[in-house]
Amino acid sequence: MMEDVVVHHHLEDSDGLSDLIATTEKLLEPFVCRPPPVFTPWFSYSSSERPPPIRPAKCAPVIKAADLKGLHEASKDGVCISGTSNSLSSDKKRIAVTAVAVKRSWNVLASKGVHQPSPSLSKRFHHTLSVHALHPHQRSKWVISQHNCGAARDIEKVWQALSRATRRGGLPTCNANIQRERAEIWVFCDVAYSEQVGLFLKGRLQLLGSIRLHVHKLGDILRL
Repeated sequence: MMEDVVVHHHLEDSDGLSDLIATTEKLLEPFVCRPPPVFTPWFSYSSSERPPPIRPAKCAPVIKAADLKGLHEASKDGVCISGTSNSLSSDKKRIAVTAVAVKRSWNVLASKGVHQPSPSLSKRFHHTLSVHALHPHQRSKWVISQHNCGAARDIEKVWQALSRATRRGGLPTCNANIQRERAEIWVFCDVAYSEQVGLFLKGRLQLLGSIRLHVHKLGDILRL
């Protein structure tokens, strides 16, 4: 451990300051003086370059449709499934089952490479977007509640139908998320496609009542 040496002297005795410093240096000669090491970053880059991003060592786990079906069946029995493997699709890893209610939310992404024609908005939607000055590619979400499903269906059945439609590319720019603790389904899409997506949800899923279009920091801006 290196410590600093502080020498105190009276200002009036300025003539003896040089002798005091010489005496101090002589007393410190037996001790080893090491200069502090120069800091070296763990990454190397020039001053004109930005620091490299930190990337995970492993890729994200791949979740297949069969895994989602198995988790859904487990949720009906009121159990929680947790695996020790990075991939749920691996049949070589044992899965531990505990009697805890499932509260996970699974995300279903739309298929890539699907052609997305520019939709034509109705006067009502066009007016709403103009009033809030929304960018066409700003994200919004449709909120589907339990009352939209009717008495004969639950939110899980609607989620299954929506997942199939999303994976087949029926919903442009969309990804969906089920919030089981809220008994809601959130369907995210670009604002420009919000009317097209809303009409698709109402017709394909045979929803009842009105669904809400929600935008971050603005709240609900429309009902369909």
